[in-house]
Amino acid sequence: MADLLVQTSAGRVVGFLDTFALRESSAAPLIEAGQDGGLPAVQKWLGVPYAQARRWERPQPPQAWSEPLKAHEFGSMFHQPPSGTEKIYGHQKGVYKRSFVTQSEDSFNLNVFAPEGTKEGDSLPVLFWVYGGSLNNGSADKFIYDPTEWIRSSQAEGQKFIVVSGNYRTNIFGFFSNPDVLAADPDGLAGNYGLYDVIAMLEWVQSNIRAFGGNPENVTLFGQSAGAFIISNLLVTGKKLFTKAIMQSGAAGTMLIKPPNESYPAASHILNFYGPGGATPEARLNALRSVSAEAIHKAHNDSYRWGGVNLTLEEGPKAIWTKATIERLEAGEWDEWIERVIIGTTEDEGTIFTLGNSFNSATAFEAHLSHFPSRLHSSLRAKYLAPFNGVHPPQTSLIDAPMSRLLADHLFVDPAWDMAKALAGTENRKSGKKAKVWMYRCKAEVDRISRGPVKCGAMHIIEIPFVFNSSSLWEEGSQEAASANAFGKAWANFAISGNPDPNWQPFTPASPSWLVFEDGGKTENESLAGFEEGMIDWADRGKGKTGDEGEGDLLGETNE
Repeated sequence: MADLLVQTSAGRVVGFLDTFALRESSAAPLIEAGQDGGLPAVQKWLGVPYAQARRWERPQPPQAWSEPLKAHEFGSMFHQPPSGTEKIYGHQKGVYKRSFVTQSEDSFNLNVFAPEGTKEGDSLPVLFWVYGGSLNNGSADKFIYDPTEWIRSSQAEGQKFIVVSGNYRTNIFGFFSNPDVLAADPDGLAGNYGLYDVIAMLEWVQSNIRAFGGNPENVTLFGQSAGAFIISNLLVTGKKLFTKAIMQSGAAGTMLIKPPNESYPAASHILNFYGPGGATPEARLNALRSVSAEAIHKAHNDSYRWGGVNLTLEEGPKAIWTKATIERLEAGEWDEWIERVIIGTTEDEGTIFTLGNSFNSATAFEAHLSHFPSRLHSSLRAKYLAPFNGVHPPQTSLIDAPMSRLLADHLFVDPAWDMAKALAGTENRKSGKKAKVWMYRCKAEVDRISRGPVKCGAMHIIEIPFVFNSSSLWEEGSQEAASANAFGKAWANFAISGNPDPNWQPFTPASPSWLVFEDGGKTENESLAGFEEGMIDWADRGKGKTGDEGEGDLLGETNE
């Protein structure tokens, strides 16, 4: 086996050459035993430490090590509930669950994947993946986030790039906030630990990726759902950590940002459950830190409800997220070095949420309306019940269900439109330039998943296997293989040159359009003229306001 020894800022790491098809483990044990999988090699460094942190503290650089660290297997994941994404994909033929990965609060690790022969000085473009999971779960080891086959197929097409992925804290460990946290923090900040973890990983990339053959000046963030939502909030950090972004099924208005005493609604319940713990905020917080991770995690799961994890508004000299990010984008306040973005959605975003929350009924539909201002109720009924003559049907498909369509528009499609319009239609306050924006719509499906017994259509998360070329999910030469080729080429082109496809028309408010990805890799530009005419005036989406003057907690309990 060829050892790939690289010096990082904290110590040396040893990678390996993987010539095997994807499997549960990294395949390093087989390679160490002298076996060869016979496929084009991909250079891998897995489970590399990038930070360290106490519970509810922002990350710091990792403790240095002296002996070379063997980076041959995925590291542990942060504590989290079961993933809905795993439930959908996990039982499919060709998917490996990697169930050996354990949970730990010390899971600040990342992974680097590069084409064979990549070496320091090559200056390849870097794609950095941010996973989704409703800010409640997610980890970088998941099978459908593995870029091995994407790197192999792209290299055969002459496209070379590096992919980096890593773990950030979610749920109560990543987004816990309450007045005690705020008072005890030396900078007067609370929550958002998961966002700071992503920033720490990007800072690691800036400091170390040259040694792996990457170019820190050409980093593209890409992520899905809550990952895309995180990326949208990283457009305003004031830190030059990336220059391009791809947001898949998630935007600045997809989730909420709230004050410190509201962003984690179960905080008072959990504090009361474990007792006051002391007379000062710091004493009470330390008492809660002394509770085992397993017990804290259980308390979170037992109390997790609708909209239970949000971002936290910050104040003070070190604050980043001082108001809703969509408001800042609309004011031209994104970081001026970010000039190119891709934003898109799938055709049937809402189906898995309707399924997971048993929303396909008149009772559930009416109950959900109560979360919206009363002024919107008549327009919501008019729009989403129109195909059924104004009456919720007793039974219909998940694809046609009124709640599926409402959730898709409210959480994904309309927020994507808002972001595209803000970035492409507003001059950046510092650069004076408008961003170049490409929008897309995924209508392609993975047959054995979305066209199975429970038909969910081009559902939320359907495009992920296409981007990563999870080829064991389909047959060679199938329509899915062609779809994966179309997505993979576009994403790689964007990272390499800043243009996903010369035939893909950029979005502008004056001439709006998106590129439709159909089955079999077919693509077509589709005009969005008149799109806004049918939109609901959500007004306060993503801004964290509650009560009849704005939206309440609108995200479901279903974990991605």
